[in-house]
Amino acid sequence: MAFVIAALNEERHIEECVRSLLDQDYPGEGIEVVVVDGGSTDRTREIVEALSGADPRVRLLHNPRRIAPAAFNIGIAGTAAELVSLVSAHSTTDPRYAAVLVEAFDASGASLVGGRETAEAVSGAGPMAEAIVRATASPLGQGPAQYHYSERPGWVDTAYPGAYRRELLDEIGGFDESLIRNQDDELHFRARLAGHRMWFEPRLRSSYRPRPALGALWRQYYQYGWWRLATLRKHGRVASLRHLVPAALVAGVVGGPLLALVGPRRPLLGTWAGGIVVWLGVLGYAGWRERDHGTAVAGRVPIAVACLHLGYGCGFWHAVASSLPRPGPVHS
Repeated sequence: MAFVIAALNEERHIEECVRSLLDQDYPGEGIEVVVVDGGSTDRTREIVEALSGADPRVRLLHNPRRIAPAAFNIGIAGTAAELVSLVSAHSTTDPRYAAVLVEAFDASGASLVGGRETAEAVSGAGPMAEAIVRATASPLGQGPAQYHYSERPGWVDTAYPGAYRRELLDEIGGFDESLIRNQDDELHFRARLAGHRMWFEPRLRSSYRPRPALGALWRQYYQYGWWRLATLRKHGRVASLRHLVPAALVAGVVGGPLLALVGPRRPLLGTWAGGIVVWLGVLGYAGWRERDHGTAVAGRVPIAVACLHLGYGCGFWHAVASSLPRPGPVHS
């Protein structure tokens, strides 16, 4: 079994990530860890080289394109393992992960298997970082994607980190390197179109550290929204309607007052205001659900959830606007 990690300037997390994979409760000779570095300017490469020198199961490869899908393809091509699992450089993996992963493949017969992603804040990062963790672990922040919170195994449309049988990748191809974001969702969608379903096994636990600040979180989800349009244009449809909910929200927030300028103002503004009240109620409920984590955290959760919604939606519509044909020069 091979684990593939895409890395770029991950000196804070990479050693802990790799060691958690090497310490699997699984036959040692059956584990391979491939770190694909995109030209880090910090100590990432030095740390991985030291780990590789101490343990031949670790290998360091170079990713000249510096983007995640290229790193995944390089890592997959660099190993002959029949099962390949992606791993986030920001994560640590449960010691039973490899063994449970093999069990899940064997029991389900699936060609794709995903696990449960558990968000954690960096120690001492503050209440906003913890609020972001709570928002990204909530169905009110992320929608019904089961891998963020579900305890029930079953068939899903996507999960992360993904693990794949090599024969599947040989059949449908690797990751689309034209996609900077959402490349895993797109591959899972392509697999589903080819007749392969993904199995979700919640015992496959890996921790993940979300961006600790609102600005970084906004940029991340803005990019997710932007690149969602690229997937939609490639396939002519989305893998799930939930992917369009943030875009619909932003359209409603912005479009209501604009439509009122050209239509019956009072009814439109009343409907718009009612929708805003409902959304604010959802944000408030998201915070109330986290009250056990303290007022400082719970009070910031609505802000973090709004950041997820609006960042994604704004990114999608910016991509739409950027793709529209622009008028040429006017000749007199």
